[in-house]
Amino acid sequence: MSTLIPRASLVTGSLPAEQQEDLWCQSIAPMLESRSCRQPDQAGKAPEIHQYHLGRFLYIDTIFSRRTFRRDRGLMAQHDDADHLSLQLFIDGRNQVANGGIDYTIVPGKVYGVNLAYSVEAVAEDSDAVVMVLPRQLVLDEVPHLADLRGQVFADNSVCNHLLRDHMLSLRRLLPSASMDSIPALTQSLLGLLDALMGHGDTGAAQVQTAMFASICRHIDSQLNDSDLGVDSICAKFRCSRATLYRLFKPHGGVREHIQRRRLMACFKAITGARHTHRGIFDIALDFGFISPSHFSHLFRSHFGMSPSEARDMGAQRCGKGLDLAMPSGGSAVEDAECMWRWAKSLTASAAWR
Repeated sequence: MSTLIPRASLVTGSLPAEQQEDLWCQSIAPMLESRSCRQPDQAGKAPEIHQYHLGRFLYIDTIFSRRTFRRDRGLMAQHDDADHLSLQLFIDGRNQVANGGIDYTIVPGKVYGVNLAYSVEAVAEDSDAVVMVLPRQLVLDEVPHLADLRGQVFADNSVCNHLLRDHMLSLRRLLPSASMDSIPALTQSLLGLLDALMGHGDTGAAQVQTAMFASICRHIDSQLNDSDLGVDSICAKFRCSRATLYRLFKPHGGVREHIQRRRLMACFKAITGARHTHRGIFDIALDFGFISPSHFSHLFRSHFGMSPSEARDMGAQRCGKGLDLAMPSGGSAVEDAECMWRWAKSLTASAAWR
């Protein structure tokens, strides 16, 4: 007889309600701190939970009464290995969530991402929900578009939302009787579905657009010295079309322009930093893909309002004396205007040093 998928459960009737409440909270404690909103003298059903371990991700089937959820800096520091992505589908109930500066309301029938790499403050009604918990590394390796997701995964009434919702509900039916032998197929079906939906489906939800853009920007910053960094390599990494990538970066001047700006900023930091004073300016520029000294100098001056050598001199002064932000003398309006002009010209450089 095949061994069933590992499952841990808390169900009504097996324990006193108060003890079951405490254990339910304990079961999710590395991810979220939870407290019931029910008064001690109020009658109510204790929360229930079934959690399945599928090797590379968790599946949670739970019901609970009105309660709060929280993940603050203290909990994040204490459980920094639990910075997972939680894909949540509520069958009944609602959840008001503030997640890393983004507010959203989880409503029945739509799949949402609660991102545990960010702070969480939430208040949920009496609810019936299923949750897939994806570890951070799995997300980065297999579905990097979702690494910064906070909020609704797919647009309202989209086919993609229906497919992902139905998949999560099918797992609720299948997992109680599924065997260990089925884990590889279940894992690959989930990852394959997410990959297909994100890469070729409707990624119209604003939250997904924001998350995907943030993930790509982080990837770009980590690969600035890679000569192969470009549209093709980014599309391959994030399994997206050129059209999707161009659409994401259009409000920011374009993807190639964004890469160039980030490389210029990296050059600026290296040129003005104490660690690279022994290196030639163009040697640094070569590290970030600039192959023409004159073209690099032109781009640098256009972006920062100063030449690379002037930036190096300012960096040396900053290291020795601190950045000069002296107030104008007040002697004349002309002097004040000139000072304001200098501040405006050096603002980008000041921001780069912070």
